[in-house]
Amino acid sequence: MQNKKHKLNDLSSENLVVLIKNNDSAVLKQLYGSNYIKVRRYVLRNNGDEQQAKDVYQEAFLAMWRNVKDDKFTEDSKGNIGGYLFQIAKYKWLDHLRSKEYKNTTFINRDIEFEESQSDEEESKRIKIKMIMTAVGQLGEKCQTLLKLFYFERKSYKEISKIVGMDEASARNAKYRCQEELKKLTQIIPNEYKE
Repeated sequence: MQNKKHKLNDLSSENLVVLIKNNDSAVLKQLYGSNYIKVRRYVLRNNGDEQQAKDVYQEAFLAMWRNVKDDKFTEDSKGNIGGYLFQIAKYKWLDHLRSKEYKNTTFINRDIEFEESQSDEEESKRIKIKMIMTAVGQLGEKCQTLLKLFYFERKSYKEISKIVGMDEASARNAKYRCQEELKKLTQIIPNEYKE
């Protein structure tokens, strides 16, 4: 069976399972290539990057292969192999999103930590904050300091002026200019971040 070329579309689920159990390299290669795009799209649409998509897919593919080899896959309970593979990848990615490492994201010189909430209503806010923090990273150090002191440490302009060594009016103007620059970079600052 190993030497004969098979096309995935021409195989029944039973034959595909047999070929996977026999480690048919041509079939495994086709199966691997034909399902990656769907998993990649899912991971990228759900806060992942290219490397994470590859990692999740590889783990899912190995899990699918092991489950088929160990007779844990049945067409009746799992559907087709491609759908089964996608479900494994999806659950692996969701597990990653729920993981402690993913939830602790560090911002601005590693001084501020933001613990992500698992609730759906917080997801939109989290995405906006992530976008804002990415844009903040593109600002100069002075702007980062001013915005951090004002928005995250909730310092008054009087306190900020002492910390950065300028008068209160200059600190207010500088913070305003930095905020305008940030708005240009993001175009979506949530209402709770506006004065």
